Amino acid sequence: MKSIIITLLIGVLIFFIFDKSKYIGDKPIIVTQTDTIYHTDTIVKTKRGKDIPFEIYRVIEDTFTDTITIIKDYSTIKVYSDTITQDSSKFYIQDSIFQNKILSRRFQAEIAYKTITRNNYIYQQEKNDIYLGFLGDLRRFDNKVGLGVGLGYYMPKKGLILFNATTNQYSLGFYKKF
Repeated sequence: MKSIIITLLIGVLIFFIFDKSKYIGDKPIIVTQTDTIYHTDTIVKTKRGKDIPFEIYRVIEDTFTDTITIIKDYSTIKVYSDTITQDSSKFYIQDSIFQNKILSRRFQAEIAYKTITRNNYIYQQEKNDIYLGFLGDLRRFDNKVGLGVGLGYYMPKKGLILFNATTNQYSLGFYKKF
């Protein structure tokens, strides 16, 4: 009986001595995740003509035009618009002109900006663990109940070794995760 236990313990010790697993230390695994979120804000401002200090002058070409065309052109409301694009932002300017004066000016800005967030996730690496437990068994051929202790050694990425000793029997097992 003692020789079986000693043989099993020597076998377990030889297994651990020649095992190629190394101590991996307590260095955590750091995973960095970067997310970019794009936002767009729209700003619209309108001013009346009396608030704008500028007047618009139109250059008339040397071509001959009659008075009716000039008066008609002078008394119609004209709308001029301009778009300025910088990076991914857009700026719109729209002027309404009547009788060489600005009736209103509309400014619209679509400002695009991005938000970058970085998250660091820290994971601890698995370590070798030793488990101690209590167990019971029943031998079927003589119906004897046995009580005992069990010892388990967990090795990450390799498996689990169990050694159990009860009053009825001894067992040694190796379990591998699929």
